[in-house]
Amino acid sequence: MRKLLLLAIFLRLLVAAFYFHPDIKTYNFQASFLRKGIVNIYSYLVNNKKTLPLKEEFVYFPLTYFTLGTYQAIASPILGKGFDGWLADAGVNSFVKNPDIFKYLIVLKLPYLAVDILIAYLLMKFFDDPVKRKKAFIFWLFNPFTIVIFYVFSNVDIFPVALTLVSLLLAKKNKLVASSLVLGIGAGFKLYPILLVPFLFLKAGTLKEKILVLLAPFMTLGIIVAPFLSSAFVQSAVISGLTTRIFNPGFSLGFGEFNIVGLTGFTALFFYGLLIDRKINLFNYWIVIFLLIFSSSHFNIQWLAWVAPFLVILAVQKPRLVFTLMALSIAAFLIPPLYEDRSMSMGLLRIYSTLYDLLPTPFIIVQKFYDPYNLQSILHSFLAGGSGVVIYDLFRKT
Repeated sequence: MRKLLLLAIFLRLLVAAFYFHPDIKTYNFQASFLRKGIVNIYSYLVNNKKTLPLKEEFVYFPLTYFTLGTYQAIASPILGKGFDGWLADAGVNSFVKNPDIFKYLIVLKLPYLAVDILIAYLLMKFFDDPVKRKKAFIFWLFNPFTIVIFYVFSNVDIFPVALTLVSLLLAKKNKLVASSLVLGIGAGFKLYPILLVPFLFLKAGTLKEKILVLLAPFMTLGIIVAPFLSSAFVQSAVISGLTTRIFNPGFSLGFGEFNIVGLTGFTALFFYGLLIDRKINLFNYWIVIFLLIFSSSHFNIQWLAWVAPFLVILAVQKPRLVFTLMALSIAAFLIPPLYEDRSMSMGLLRIYSTLYDLLPTPFIIVQKFYDPYNLQSILHSFLAGGSGVVIYDLFRKT
């Protein structure tokens, strides 16, 4: 196990050093203001937008800002004097042939590595059988999907991902109030863990426990965001496209109305648990929520991290589903690179040379032979159909 862990760490550091996604520079530039005494990053960015080199708003919740900013303060001696200048350089070639770029990438991604390894050990706790524990450990550390999500695309969602896993472990031990409290903390990084709370409510037994399960996460989240409540915070983090895209409009009902497919599925799942299912298997409900979201929305590749640990647990629990889960994961991973976004493909190699800008993206390559939007639709339909079968398999014996 120790040798496997060392190999996993080596692979992650290797990938971390040689791939650059612009998001890591953007949110670390924003987090750098914590070292300068800026507490309310949302209002600061909006009020100073005209004078800042990077104009993007901070789309994450406060705990992400404080975690990244605090880490930067600790790591600043290693990052060196040129780091702040690099962050503030908005030039399109600011990262090309920068001699320190590889050091920056490794150091900035080290928090992901620490949490990533923690997740591997957390996954082992879901199983008593030593063989299954080792399988969970290996499936997490050596699947290519999470390595790409965290170390190529620099996914900061790893923090709430770990907390949702802690929450599930607590729920497994029937510590439902503590579980819901952890979800509230997770939502302090990114809002999506709140989606899991209604099913903790269904799992709770007494009326008192149900009330506490509802109050704990929302009160915790309220305490976290209260100092930042403003129109800037709401626009940047709460109703940004990255948040509201979870439940995209579905099919038209006419007269400007839409049936929101993801929300319809979410509602049906809740009422199924409320009215029909007398023995709530929380794991099944939580993984189904994610499958519904990704089957019915134009998702960001980084969101796939939300479901990744749950898929590992399911693959260990039900080995016969491994091939199906692998096929669905591949389909999900193929969709985002087909978006019209260079940073999803060739842009990741731009730290080596601007000549990579001359190479066509997957979207352009596919466009020469076939409609890339239609190919996205085919892959998404495959993902939705396969997810539907997995959902049926999860609930057919409950």
